[in-house]
Amino acid sequence: MKGKVKKEYQILLPKLFGEKIIGRTISDKPDKITGRKFSVYARNIDPNIRKYYYKFNFKIIKIEENKAITSLAGYEVSRSFISKSVKEFSTRIDGYVIGKTKDDIEVILKPFVVTAKNVKSSIASNIRKKIEEYLKSYISDNNLETIIKRILNDDLQRDVKKILNIIYPISVIEIRKIQIKI
Repeated sequence: MKGKVKKEYQILLPKLFGEKIIGRTISDKPDKITGRKFSVYARNIDPNIRKYYYKFNFKIIKIEENKAITSLAGYEVSRSFISKSVKEFSTRIDGYVIGKTKDDIEVILKPFVVTAKNVKSSIASNIRKKIEEYLKSYISDNNLETIIKRILNDDLQRDVKKILNIIYPISVIEIRKIQIKI
């Protein structure tokens, strides 16, 4: 009995990450590869990246010649980073924001904030409300690539921290997870 002839395909990262070859996959038909999802830690993409605790999720969207073209499906922050960030006598506040970008892509952002000290629930809900308002308007005013770049450069987190520090001193703010509807 003969086996199927399989071909090797190089997996390319999206334009945002410099279209580097991140790996290889094998299949007998190109349409079997389309739709596959995989995860890569930030250190595997770029060894010099500061956000080593990010785990990026990609989805193969099409095949061109022997190359599998991917799209960013989201990312998440490692649990160890989150647990290191939350100290004793501080409060962790999680948020959940759904919005559409300027380029009409639905995005779910899940930020987390750690206050400098314990806070009352009223202050925590005020912080959560403020961050959700800001992120909703930010998502609708920008395209996906800009949002991702600003998160990776910590620009978005710095802007949000300035706003939230008016309510209560914040020690850590991070977008712990992004889901992109492809």
